[in-house]
Amino acid sequence: MQPSSAFKEVSGTIYGAYDYSFEGKGAWVGQAIMQIAGRAASAATFVDRNNSIVRNDDGAISGTETITLSFPDGGSFEVIAKFKGTPASTPGLYTLQESGKIANGKGPYDRVSGSIVVQGPFLLPDPAVTPGAPPWIAEMHGVIEGLK
Repeated sequence: MQPSSAFKEVSGTIYGAYDYSFEGKGAWVGQAIMQIAGRAASAATFVDRNNSIVRNDDGAISGTETITLSFPDGGSFEVIAKFKGTPASTPGLYTLQESGKIANGKGPYDRVSGSIVVQGPFLLPDPAVTPGAPPWIAEMHGVIEGLK
């Protein structure tokens, strides 16, 4: 079957926690419920690795990260993204605004491209204040093309 050249909708909910020891550097890890191109919703896992972060004087943070989504069929793709975290009116709580490009697909996703927006609340990881696993839940919306 030939890959489709038309963009299709992709949406999902990701939920997880910050793992301070992941790969010796720390990362957000968890689960996702994804719906791609009108197909039935399916489970996935994610790892969100931070590439850079800037802490602004107003308390906001921004930077870049790579989200890897892995599916039960052995396929995966990455979202190479820029983010901004805006502090809420209570300590430690932030709202995420993130956008990125879909890249580096494997298996059934080896030719995909597209874009994703991620939005949702999270607790900013700080081992002195949030020694457990700070939670994150967010919505993902975007478009994808090149599916097999």
